Amino acid sequence: MASEAKVSSPTNRDQLEISAEVVQFSNIALGVGVVALGAGVALSLNDVEFLFRSYLVAFMYVLSIGLGSLWFLTINHLVGAKWWIVVRRVPELMAAQFPVIALLSLGIVLPMALVDTASEAPIQGLYVWLSDAQVGASHLLQHKVPYLNKPFFLIRFAVYFAFWIGLSTYFLKRSIEQDKATGEASIAIKDHLTKISAPSMIAFALTLTFCAFDMLMSLNATWFSTMFGVYYFAGCLRAAYCTMALVLMWLQGKGRLKDYVKVDHFHDIGKMMFATTVFWAYIGFSQFMLIWYADIPEETAWFHARFQGDWRTISTALLVCNFAIPFFGLLSRHAKRSRKILAFFAIWILSFHYLDLYWLIFPNGGGEAPFAPTQILFLVGVLAVFFGVVARRAKGVNLVPTNDPRLADSLAFENY
Repeated sequence: MASEAKVSSPTNRDQLEISAEVVQFSNIALGVGVVALGAGVALSLNDVEFLFRSYLVAFMYVLSIGLGSLWFLTINHLVGAKWWIVVRRVPELMAAQFPVIALLSLGIVLPMALVDTASEAPIQGLYVWLSDAQVGASHLLQHKVPYLNKPFFLIRFAVYFAFWIGLSTYFLKRSIEQDKATGEASIAIKDHLTKISAPSMIAFALTLTFCAFDMLMSLNATWFSTMFGVYYFAGCLRAAYCTMALVLMWLQGKGRLKDYVKVDHFHDIGKMMFATTVFWAYIGFSQFMLIWYADIPEETAWFHARFQGDWRTISTALLVCNFAIPFFGLLSRHAKRSRKILAFFAIWILSFHYLDLYWLIFPNGGGEAPFAPTQILFLVGVLAVFFGVVARRAKGVNLVPTNDPRLADSLAFENY
C-alpha cells in the first residue's frame, strides 16, 4: 500500500550514476564470460550432444531472466503501478539485452539451421524432428511436420526475438527520454507506455509460450502439454524478481540508490518472490495431476522418465527445495524485510531454478542424471556476458527515472 504523502526526490547525483568501478566490472565480466564459454566448449568436444544439452540449460536460464524482466515492465506499465518506479531502471537495463541473448542463442540455433536433416548430427539427438529418419519412423512425428520443421522453426524464432528486442529497446528508449522531459511531456510518455503495454502483453504471452514449446517441449517431440509454456513463464518470473533483488542490493553496496530504494520496496519484491514460488508450484502440480489422472501413455512417459533413478531424487529435491523451503522461508513479513534473508532466498531460488531447467532438458536424453564441470562453465559464461553488457549499457544512464510523474509516490511507498 502506498502512502499519500508527497516527498521530494533525493538530490545526491552520485547515487544515480554508474561509476568507473562498474565499467571495470563490465570488462572483467565479459572476459570471464568469453573464457568460461570457450573452456566449456573445449572440454565438451568429446560429447557434442552433451555440450548442446548443457548449453541449452544455460541459455534458457539467461533467457528466463530477460523474459521475466520484460514481463515486469509490461505489466507495471499496463496497470499504472507507482511503487516500482525507483526500481524500474534495473529491469529495463536487463530486458534491453535481448540482442545479446539472441547472440547467445546461436550456440543452439545455428547448429539447427545448418544441420542436414537427411544426415546424422549431434543436434538431432536433442531435436529428433530435425532428422528425416526419425520422423519417417514415427507416425506421430509425421503429423507434427507442418509445425515441427526447420524453416518454420527459424521463422518463429526470428519473430520471437524481433518482438522482444523491439519492445524492450523501446521501453528503455522512452524511459530515458522521460528523464529529460518535464510536465506534460513526461506524463505523455507515461500514458503512451501504458497504451502500448496492453497489446504487447498479448504478444508477449504468445511468443514466450511458443518459444517454450519450440526450445524445451519439442526436445520430446511426441509429448505435449498446453500448460508447459506457463510452467516456464513461472520460472521466468522467479528468476527476474530474484535477480532484481540481488542487483539492487549490489548497487546499494556500491553506494547507489540508498536514498531511493527502501526496505518497503524490497518487501514488495519479496512478496513477488513468494507469490511466484506458489505460482510455480501450482502450475507444476496442475500439469502433473492432469497427466496422472488422464493416464495417457504418450503423456505419462515424460513424467515416468523423471521418476526413475537419479531423476526421482532430483524431482523430490525440486518439490522440497524449490517450493517448500522458500515458501516457508518467505512466509513471514520479517523475512521479506530482512535484506540478508531476502538475499539468501534469492540465491537459493536462482540455484534451484537452474536445477529445474536441468530437470526439464536432460532426462529427454535418457539414462541417469549426468553432471560435468562444463555445465557450470556454460552457466557462468552466459551470465557473465549478460551482466557485463548490462553494466556497460548502464554507463551514462540514470539508475532511477528521475522525471517520472509518479516518482514522489514511489519514494513515499510504504508496506503495511
